[in-house]
Amino acid sequence: MGGESMALAYERLDGLMAAQVTPFTEGGRDVDVDWIGPHVEFLRTMGITGILTLGTNGEGPSVGMDERRRVVEAVKQASRGIGGGLVVVAGATCPSLPDTIRAANEAFDAGADAVALLPPFFFKNVDARGMADWFSAVIESLPADGRALLYNMPAQAGIDIPDEVLAAVLRRHPEQLMGIKDSGGDAERTKRYMAQVPAEGPGSEFRVMAGSDAAHAPLYRAGCVGGVSGMANAVPALVKTIQFAHREGGEPQRPQDQLNELHAILNLFPRVGAMKQLINITSGLPLTHTRPPYRDLEPHEVTALEEAMGQYLLGEAV
Repeated sequence: MGGESMALAYERLDGLMAAQVTPFTEGGRDVDVDWIGPHVEFLRTMGITGILTLGTNGEGPSVGMDERRRVVEAVKQASRGIGGGLVVVAGATCPSLPDTIRAANEAFDAGADAVALLPPFFFKNVDARGMADWFSAVIESLPADGRALLYNMPAQAGIDIPDEVLAAVLRRHPEQLMGIKDSGGDAERTKRYMAQVPAEGPGSEFRVMAGSDAAHAPLYRAGCVGGVSGMANAVPALVKTIQFAHREGGEPQRPQDQLNELHAILNLFPRVGAMKQLINITSGLPLTHTRPPYRDLEPHEVTALEEAMGQYLLGEAV
């Protein structure tokens, strides 16, 4: 990644990225790659600046190795465009180090601009040195111009990325480590991450990105510039409003409260299936499906979601 494209990638990280869902055919039998392009175009028209694919919202651990390549290729193809297109970050973490290295490098082969790395989530009693060594082993395997983001998602991974791990990995790989997606939702933790970033020199461009939909406003107040959002799959304009209000000196809490209400509605249902149903409602794109262990909504759940959405929209119009 050359200097100009690198600067553009950082600029895109300072915007709003969508943590894109992965579309499956009915029953989760195959990846529906034809759905990806129209969804990326929908996101692009709403001001999204990048795509995180194969992450938590993307059911990444349920996507096979060969399927991962097809997904990244489709996202990258759809993301090209005027002004350099969207930055594409691919989730790559697998339970084993060799599989993570393979997934990360194949993501670059498929066109990804960077990879997102969760900690090794199966193991819960890993010390800071071991976790830092694990991240380093992956980063050292990447192409010379390959970039990585750490991905802190304690709700799913079951473990946090400690401050000292971030500091150690950034110290070892200041040119290749672009940032961290912080989905913990703890503003104090976010501030501690920021304290590990050098004020100048190698590593000073490292980004700490707001990654919790329930806490975008407080994380921006804590100092995050860019954000990554799962809710942006369906309501990108609303999530973008939070960021815009913060940057323009407005009040981001009202759109954050609106987002939290919508978040609560989705949580009444099987979450991933509800998100895919909501995308169908808000974007007009064909309904796409989940893969077990997640499931699609039952007809009565679809009706209940549509009714709840009607009440939500009515309340926002009052």
